[in-house]
Amino acid sequence: AIPCEVFVEIGLELKDKSPAAQTFTMELANGYNGYLPTADQHEYGGYETWRARSSYLEIDAARKITDVVLELLNDVAPKN
Repeated sequence: AIPCEVFVEIGLELKDKSPAAQTFTMELANGYNGYLPTADQHEYGGYETWRARSSYLEIDAARKITDVVLELLNDVAPKN
């Protein structure tokens, strides 16, 4: 579960790299930290990347969060 509005690329990466047989992303769970665009999406711009009270994470936040989620999945998920 990630407390952000997660971009689809992040969910697909988590699903692809997860060791679990089935994986899906729960967004807006346990809080709200705004949009979570990838670093590539920041280059395109758009309202999801604008710094605001509702969207304030750093550009590398998606990579950091994705890496931690994958680390946690590898620690606890049963292997296929």
